[in-house]
Amino acid sequence: MFIHRCSNFVTKTKIVILTFIFASLINELTVVIRATNPIASSLSSFKRNDKNTCVKQSHDLTFPNLSSQISRGGGATTQRGSGGKCSAESIAISASSCSAATNGIKNFLASGLAAACSKTLLAPFDTIKTMQQQVKSGPIASSSINGINSALKRNSLGFFEAANLVMSRPKGFFELYAGLGVSAIGAMPSVGLYFGIYSYSKNTIGPFLKRQFGGEGTKRKLSDSIITTVTIASSAAIGNTIASFSRVPYEVIKQKLQTGEYASTFIAMSDMFKTNGIAAFFPMGGISIQMVRDIPYAIFTLLSYEYLRDKWVRNSGDSIKRPWKDMVAGGLAGGIGSFLTNPFDVIKTRLQIDPELYRGSILVCSNAIYEEGGPSAFLRGSVPRLMHKIPANAVFFVFYELFRAILQVQDVTEN
Repeated sequence: MFIHRCSNFVTKTKIVILTFIFASLINELTVVIRATNPIASSLSSFKRNDKNTCVKQSHDLTFPNLSSQISRGGGATTQRGSGGKCSAESIAISASSCSAATNGIKNFLASGLAAACSKTLLAPFDTIKTMQQQVKSGPIASSSINGINSALKRNSLGFFEAANLVMSRPKGFFELYAGLGVSAIGAMPSVGLYFGIYSYSKNTIGPFLKRQFGGEGTKRKLSDSIITTVTIASSAAIGNTIASFSRVPYEVIKQKLQTGEYASTFIAMSDMFKTNGIAAFFPMGGISIQMVRDIPYAIFTLLSYEYLRDKWVRNSGDSIKRPWKDMVAGGLAGGIGSFLTNPFDVIKTRLQIDPELYRGSILVCSNAIYEEGGPSAFLRGSVPRLMHKIPANAVFFVFYELFRAILQVQDVTEN
């Protein structure tokens, strides 16, 4: 028992050390980004007038040669070479794209660090959720704990029954943190990739849609609220589509550790690789169901969070930043997204733990779950999932906004 506790302590220590290492690199990376991004730095020297013509301010220090060229050109454009034109508006658009890429990198770092903090604090609820969802026809394990055998026979586990079953394993209480190492370390690049792509897509798609479908008066084709909704939803879908591929391997390993199939991450990875090679980390149907769950979850969650952030967190007239508002907004958004996508989460858990049983088919797995418990079977694990996701998103978005503030992330807007 002492050895197991030491092992868990070492794992958590590694995660803390990695978090501090990443945090220490943030300021250095920010300095490098600013030093190597002259176009984005020059964006502040241009303003748009009512006719969308770029007017240069007198204090441009970044492009002195360009300033003189614009002056000689007699307006917003100048001749380059034999016939090309360089407009201040095109420079502003290029700067906007460059700034979107910069913010994407910063959001990658901020969200990765926030994910590690959130995963570490709330791992027990995720473990209990996995135990509840993977219960299927027939006993899944033998146990002498009162009430557990009867629970297994009725193909369901209550919250405390699942917790007791987990803690009945050799490491006791620390079994609730099974898979934490691979979960936290795996989530950092995965969530970072997701939010990095989301930020870049949002800051690229948004201005594009405003230029194409915005406008004033009768020229307006779509309202600002529709443009914002489409921007957030499409950006969330793009980010999670790409991130889902990187998320599958660590999800599979984590769930096998949580259900007690393996005692450690190293043993799990070694045995899985010896058995099925690299395919063991990408089970049949694993990627597709991961995307089926994650894309709607991302859309519901981020639409809710962005709305609450814009309408309540930042629009309350309070000049002082209130972290508790970020926490409430993140928690509510995570709860909405989690509850609406819980049926997909049940299917995902089954397919990734035992893909051969369902032949990697989402439809076969769905039918089997329905036959076991009817519609309510798709809500298995919803309580611990909400107990995990609501505080997880609350904690995540607090740290996410904190790291965004440290990195001085500014969303690209179209004035």
